[in-house]
Amino acid sequence: MIIGRSAEVEYLNKIFNEKDGSLVTLYGRAGVGTSSVWHEFVKDKKYVYIKCPKASSKQINFMISSDLSLKGYEFTDAFPSFNSILEGIASKYKLDKFVLILDDFENCFKADDSYIEDLFSFVRLNKSDNRFLCVLVSHDTRYVENIFVSKIGKNALAINGILKVQPVSFIDLVMFYNTKDTAQCMDYFALLGGNIAFYNYFDVNSSLKENIIKNYLRSDSVFRRVGTDVVLEYLREVNVYSTILYCLANGHTKLNDIYLHTGFSRAKISVYLKNLMALDTVEKVSSFDTPGNENTMKGVYRISNPIVNFWYKFIYPHESYLELMSAEKFYDTFINDNISDFLKDVLPLICKEYLILLNKKHGLPIKVTKYGEWVGKAGTIHFIGKDEHRNILAAYCALGEEPLNYSEYEWFEYCLKEARISADYIYLFSKKGFDEDLSEMLADKEVTYVDIRNL
Repeated sequence: MIIGRSAEVEYLNKIFNEKDGSLVTLYGRAGVGTSSVWHEFVKDKKYVYIKCPKASSKQINFMISSDLSLKGYEFTDAFPSFNSILEGIASKYKLDKFVLILDDFENCFKADDSYIEDLFSFVRLNKSDNRFLCVLVSHDTRYVENIFVSKIGKNALAINGILKVQPVSFIDLVMFYNTKDTAQCMDYFALLGGNIAFYNYFDVNSSLKENIIKNYLRSDSVFRRVGTDVVLEYLREVNVYSTILYCLANGHTKLNDIYLHTGFSRAKISVYLKNLMALDTVEKVSSFDTPGNENTMKGVYRISNPIVNFWYKFIYPHESYLELMSAEKFYDTFINDNISDFLKDVLPLICKEYLILLNKKHGLPIKVTKYGEWVGKAGTIHFIGKDEHRNILAAYCALGEEPLNYSEYEWFEYCLKEARISADYIYLFSKKGFDEDLSEMLADKEVTYVDIRNL
């Protein structure tokens, strides 16, 4: 079984084995491993794979039929209809149940509405025979979540399931690299996040600097154009989107800050941010609901894809220099002094994942039923969890390069007061350990100390 994807594959198998299972939508942003899910699912099954190109409907049918002809399928017409293509596939599997993979299916649906009617008519016609499962695959999260269902109308009733492939966890990354070097894995997670499709590009036997140079800075690097690629693939007006992403990557995270930097109207910024959120590239920061709501930061956004975040933080502002200096000199000039600050931002995400996992295994002092972070005007509470009896667990993750001391804890306690909550249990995380006097000074509190290096 592929790492981190057993639940998704089991879900598809469940639908495949159901008597009325005939169509499912599988989607996720590029990089999270959507393709690996269906590859794992079909490896013990008969299947037909169709890649839907961006083209006119006539050209799409020509390319699909030509590709299938090379695999032994026969069509009497050089430009067969999509319905004829489907019938041709079905005729080859008269006695066997099979899987039909339509990859980038939205390209067909955007080209001509007839693809929708042909596909769903075919599904309804063969549903009772339980002869096949059609898997509609897409990496365009914006299309699937905002356009797809309304476009197909009543045909949506024929869909047996819609499965979104999420980024994998930090634990999955550790399992992938199979190393005991937790610090190295944290750095990789800060740069790659849960985009498991790109993990093979990083080499555990190379330094962080070497991996960044190889994958980001050289002319043939896989992430050399990642910032504009994510916009060009699905959106227009690259100049506007790139300007907004630059703002977010460089500390202008509030809507008003973006307005002051860009001069774009607030209404325009909101629309473009919404489109970026639909692509799972940007997320809006929502604080845990507390009595101190007036002390929270509102209208805050951040880039949720760390690969894109790195690109707009370090490469986009200085891209011209990549043509003028070596990749190593570029790293030393523009990245080296600021990379540690970039990497530390991932620590609260790892701590949150750790607490959620403990909660699932009943390893916390309370059974958390609701959780989130609290982003205040004074600072951030990285995790707040509440149980059904309103008991509260709060956590703080030290991001500095020194052991967590009492002075820093007092700042965290001030944030709790600003949020107007009283924590029954406190978890403190640090990657540099804890001041030797801290536990003594907090002896009257329910505090758990966690060294991130030992997770």
